[in-house]
Amino acid sequence: MEHPTPAEQGPSTERLVAEAYDELRERVRAMSRGAPPTLAGTAGLHTALERILRRRTTFRDARHFTAYCLFLIRRLWISRWRATARRHGREAASLLPLLTLIHGEPVAASREESLAVLELLARLRADPNISRRRRIARAVECHMVAGFTQAETADLLGESKGMVQQRLAFFLAWARLAVAPDLGLVERAVAAVATDGRLGRRELIAEAARRYYLCGEARGVIAAATGSTPGRVEQDLQLFAAWVAAREAKRGAREELGA
Repeated sequence: MEHPTPAEQGPSTERLVAEAYDELRERVRAMSRGAPPTLAGTAGLHTALERILRRRTTFRDARHFTAYCLFLIRRLWISRWRATARRHGREAASLLPLLTLIHGEPVAASREESLAVLELLARLRADPNISRRRRIARAVECHMVAGFTQAETADLLGESKGMVQQRLAFFLAWARLAVAPDLGLVERAVAAVATDGRLGRRELIAEAARRYYLCGEARGVIAAATGSTPGRVEQDLQLFAAWVAAREAKRGAREELGA
């Protein structure tokens, strides 16, 4: 049996490190806001590169190598966050910003939001009734935790963008069911936003949120039922998610002051 030559195996890891290092350093610096201090900037990059060189992972090309390296750095941060995070009970409503994807763009998840998603993914991975659960989890980690676009996620996983979108859509539907025992909290958030005088479209925003998060209706269905457009419904869902996130941030700040 013939063995592949080095050229057939792809470029060496050492060569990829040399070629991609400057770009990686700049991208890691840009994404290091909120990173654990000991893994921010070049410290995190060097830790990731050390692991990659030790494992001797094979990469298709420089693009694949760069994406993998950035993903590994984010996973290192998450491991550190998990080791140091204080455990607080999370309302289901606090997950709503993450359950609203914006036209394939990456989700800028905070530390607490990332940990919440990873807790949901642990439950998904443990469910034997879900086929392809590992691939679904990988797509969610790349897009909703690591912050890659859907196109970048597809390239990293070697799948089509359409398949990645299907996996993310499945996770969103599954996540709504997973937090169902706490949906009373979401109902209260919907009721509260409907009475917030600061929001000019408060009633429409509340109705879109009720139909999407509590009833599981698609954006097009909501638009047809409310005489709106899918784009307008998307904006209303984003406003509701932002409203909930701001409320949760204030509640967290009060808890910290009272601790």
